Amino acid sequence: MFLITGLVAFGVYYFLIAKPAAEVLTASKMTALGQTNILVSTGTQAAILKASGYSTRIQDAGSVTEVQAILVEVNAAIQVEQTRGELLDLIAAAADGTYYSATGGAGKIETPELAELWETLTAEVNAKTTEAELEACRAAINSQANLAWRNLLNCELSKLGDNVAMFMNSPVSGGYLTKPEARNYIAGLGWETLRKLKFEACGTVEVPVLDSFQRAPTIRPGSTVNIYVYDAGSGTMENLWFNARVNNVAYSQTDIARISWILTGVSTTDSFSVDIWETIKAAVTGNAGAAGIDWSGYGGDVVERALSANIGLYTLPIICLVEVPDEIGRLIAQYEFQETSVKDIILVVRV
Repeated sequence: MFLITGLVAFGVYYFLIAKPAAEVLTASKMTALGQTNILVSTGTQAAILKASGYSTRIQDAGSVTEVQAILVEVNAAIQVEQTRGELLDLIAAAADGTYYSATGGAGKIETPELAELWETLTAEVNAKTTEAELEACRAAINSQANLAWRNLLNCELSKLGDNVAMFMNSPVSGGYLTKPEARNYIAGLGWETLRKLKFEACGTVEVPVLDSFQRAPTIRPGSTVNIYVYDAGSGTMENLWFNARVNNVAYSQTDIARISWILTGVSTTDSFSVDIWETIKAAVTGNAGAAGIDWSGYGGDVVERALSANIGLYTLPIICLVEVPDEIGRLIAQYEFQETSVKDIILVVRV
């Protein structure tokens, strides 16, 4: 009877108390171990070390209360390591620009200053233990990154002459600046923008840009222009290059040559065909009367007279020969001669 009663009591205790409690403990451990996997997924070295220690403690825990206490620590560690991971990603971005980087990967220039920045800031972030300490690092990261990039670009500027070409990535654009203008420009920028910049000497090419009197009535040889790209598909216009020089402007022979005209030579007044092209050809072949006429710059003179009279031949096409860096010249040629149905080059005179 005692044996039977003992077995019944044990069975009741096991199935009604001990087994359910063990199942609850096992379930709580599985939940806590799942959270340690989330901790590992933050990707930091500290997270991996912490997760290993928490996993051992959870497996050795003897009660749900103990597991729950460990779970609180795990959740707090997740918050800390997520913040640490964000800051480490921020440091990695700050040390990796479009043209310069800490490692020199992907064709970029390896820069010791950026490598030192990465090592210093990474060590500082990894030394912090609380979320409050980590958040306090954010401002310091931005400040030190700003300083490092400004020093780097100022050092690059010191290697160049008095006038420089500045390139910016995303989208590719830029302009000509004097060295003082360039230094003033970078002094007011943060590292997010500075990491996209590059300064080079003013090597240039001359590219033709087709425009019209209606759209650019004041462009003349020697004009300084800003160059924009108009995207017909999206209706947007973005800066491509600023402070570019227009070396020459050619006007449509068909339109200019049909204007009736009389020009006065040095000692005689000569009247020729209404087609100036015939006169130019006559001058080329040695016609004395035509050669005595100062017809050089006639197209520009016609446009100047039209503007002064407040009139203009608005359908008059013009070709502007613009001086830009080779990289920008390739883009202009691509837009002008290969993508005219999609993108168009717009010249705006600087005044």
